[in-house]
Amino acid sequence: MRPERSRARPRRPAAAAWLVALLLGMAVSSCASAPQHDLAVQWYELGNSWLDKGDWKHAGEAYSHALALDSSLGAASFNMARALTEAGDYDEALSILDRLKVRDPKNVRVVSARAYVLYRKGEGEAALAAYDEAVALDPYAPDAVYNDALLQYAAGDPQKAADALKKLLSYKPDDAQSLDLLGAVEEKLGDSSAAIDAYEKARTLGKADAAALERLGRLYEAQRRFADAIAALDASTKADPSRAGAWFALARLRLVVAEDGQAGLDALKQALDHGFADKSLAAALMAEPVVAEREKVADLLKTKALYP
Repeated sequence: MRPERSRARPRRPAAAAWLVALLLGMAVSSCASAPQHDLAVQWYELGNSWLDKGDWKHAGEAYSHALALDSSLGAASFNMARALTEAGDYDEALSILDRLKVRDPKNVRVVSARAYVLYRKGEGEAALAAYDEAVALDPYAPDAVYNDALLQYAAGDPQKAADALKKLLSYKPDDAQSLDLLGAVEEKLGDSSAAIDAYEKARTLGKADAAALERLGRLYEAQRRFADAIAALDASTKADPSRAGAWFALARLRLVVAEDGQAGLDALKQALDHGFADKSLAAALMAEPVVAEREKVADLLKTKALYP
């Protein structure tokens, strides 16, 4: 996720954790015979095993069998909507969730799942409105609050996103994903110190992602905290060795600031091997008055036609 735009995605509904209320509420009202209901539950459990494996087609088929035997089994309906969502059949998933919502309009799990389907369908405004509804039903539902904040940020309201994330973190301070998003939001609001604080808290938990660590490194560099910048960028490349931009930023700092020629060359080679191709940044590097191993740096850049 770059500072100017979030690459984060809303959290996917976790089927097993979301179905307790539905299982308790819907199984009791079943109109199926006991043998039919028991067989429906077996098909439902088989569907869950396929769902856990990411086999949406077989999961959907199993849930269909369960619902044919006992149409009131809300758990199967909910998980079928999840399978349909992952398979890209958003309209049918919404149809199922709409029916569940009619039966239980204040079920935050159902409302949140519906919001997620709308997001996946590309209906950002409708998804945001649905997450707003979910948060109104339960202001302490962490996934709904996170997703609502994420979409508020994407919609151009970083302050509202920041307020929501700070509230979430007040009761779930170890939510690293929320800390990373708060860092990006604070960057957007122009508060670099608050952004660094959020990213560092996620890093302390050992859960900061590679993109957040790269952003943290660039913030440190902007504040001329070069040792901290190198450490954060190094952590980013370890978390995700494919991050060409992080490798190049690390190479530049090692070559220009630390004047560590071999480490800088190694990082530059990694950047190039992973697809770095920004001629303007390459030219800016070569324009620096001091570059360790300048000739070798130039030779490496020439192999990718980035210099002169």
